[in-house]
Amino acid sequence: MAANREIPAIDGYVPDLGRRALREQIRWLIMLRWIAVGCIIPAGLICTDVFPVMPSVGPLHYFAGILLVSNILCLLASRSKRGESYLFNLVLAMVQIEVDLIILTGMIHISGGITNPFILFYVFHVIIATIILPKSLSFCVGISTVLLFGLMAMGELHDWPMLGHHPLELTGVGSLYKNPVYVLGSFAAFSAMVVLVQYLTWTVVTRMAAKEMEASRNRDVLEAVISGMAEGLVFVTNDGNVFLNNPEAQKWAKGEKVSVDDFPDKLAGHLRGLIDGSRNQSDDEVIRFYMDGEDKRYIEARTCPVISATGERLGFVVVGQDLTEHKELEQELRRQSEETAEINEMLKMSRVEMAQREKMVAIGQMATGIAHEIGNPLASLSSVVQYLDRQLDDADQKEQVGLIQTQIERISAILKHMLGLSRPATSEYRWTDVNAVIESTLALVRFDRRAKVVEIESVANPDLPMVWLNPLHLEQVLINLVMNALDAMAAHQGKSEHKLTITRLFKDEMVEVSVGDTGVGMSADVCRRAFESFFTTKELGKGTGLGLYISYNLLSEIDGTISLDSEVGVGTTVTIRLPIRPKKDLIVEAKEEV
Repeated sequence: MAANREIPAIDGYVPDLGRRALREQIRWLIMLRWIAVGCIIPAGLICTDVFPVMPSVGPLHYFAGILLVSNILCLLASRSKRGESYLFNLVLAMVQIEVDLIILTGMIHISGGITNPFILFYVFHVIIATIILPKSLSFCVGISTVLLFGLMAMGELHDWPMLGHHPLELTGVGSLYKNPVYVLGSFAAFSAMVVLVQYLTWTVVTRMAAKEMEASRNRDVLEAVISGMAEGLVFVTNDGNVFLNNPEAQKWAKGEKVSVDDFPDKLAGHLRGLIDGSRNQSDDEVIRFYMDGEDKRYIEARTCPVISATGERLGFVVVGQDLTEHKELEQELRRQSEETAEINEMLKMSRVEMAQREKMVAIGQMATGIAHEIGNPLASLSSVVQYLDRQLDDADQKEQVGLIQTQIERISAILKHMLGLSRPATSEYRWTDVNAVIESTLALVRFDRRAKVVEIESVANPDLPMVWLNPLHLEQVLINLVMNALDAMAAHQGKSEHKLTITRLFKDEMVEVSVGDTGVGMSADVCRRAFESFFTTKELGKGTGLGLYISYNLLSEIDGTISLDSEVGVGTTVTIRLPIRPKKDLIVEAKEEV
């Protein structure tokens, strides 16, 4: 958007031709002075030799020399570096005209004074000053002309001996206009004045015509440029009428543009606010609107006030650009960026999962070695327990030995599951009683020393349906949850009594088991990371960070869920939800029937 153009001004006068035109006018004035010097010399000879109206030509030649020196100095000044300054040229022109008036007054004074017919040349200087100088300076020239003429008249009236006044020596008696010499001089002065006025008028008219042609040519060029602009351009006057618009802006509104009301509502409201003054103009403000009609083109426009040289606001210009394609491209890039971000997030998650799988492979490989090392002693223990079972007759002892045998079998099953961490293994699914698995788990946990100081509340729910799952997996999940609860309550030193609560519900076709404790609890950040592998808040050597991670994976295999509800200093409740039968099993069964 073009900024407001500032032009130097003096008392409201702004030169239309600019700095370069003023320099040309000064050179034109210097040229006229050369002509004046050339005319003074023969005029002096005529007045002394042809018509002896003056006793001597010396004073006229003296003033001609002063005029010559003055003109040379003005020429040098106009060609100096300071001649590029607009104000300097104004001062130079003013000085030139004032010096010319003083020289003219001196020459007329010594050659007849107010009776000299060439006194009309005062008017010539006033005309030149009006053409070249600003209004205030031209008035100063007019005032100085009147003062110089009045001073000369007063000097002649009171016989002041200034510059050697020489009245015209005219022969004959009667009026001056009866004297042929004076009439001839008046005729010559009048003719010269007419020629000079005609010359000045012709010069002014020629320059005005040239400027008008130049303005017309510039207007044609400007109209061609505006019409060929890819942006829309509109000039709105202060009364709301559209003075100028190019073909691109013609598309913005319906019909012929005669007022701002023909534009889209948003642009029209903005312009109305600027015109009536209810809205302040902001250089950075952008008006965004859509064109009316079926083709919803997106336009971004800016407005700028048009200020005249005198500071008057002429209206507002609006420049807008059709950015529909840019808008669509921006939306497409934003969509692609979002898709790229989603892909990057998926890749990040994939890398995390791959890293976790690598860790689990390493754990599985270690578990394989550990399982083989434990398997042999465990087999020996199983043989001894079976032998004792056959040898004992006491019922209580046989029950205790049976319990040992059950746990040995459980350890063996767990070892088999550990071996499954390093290689795929098939799981044995069957209809399972959740109440029985919970009680079996608690029977094992009760032997832990931490459980001896904790009140365990577990009430069976006979309304629970049978669930299709691997009971060993569910038992491992429950053991992980119960052991975590016991650790949390043991870490809560500020409370002497603790309670472990296990509840069962059947809700929304899902079996819901909750394990609650009165331990130290967890913060929201810890809860968010609780199911990450190898993440633990326990001390080094007291936790691996795999319990909840493995439980989450085991439940995910049967379409189950696990969630945490914890408060620091109050306790934690972990809830697992088990479907009656996983969806994948139902799908497989349906395919087999088909």
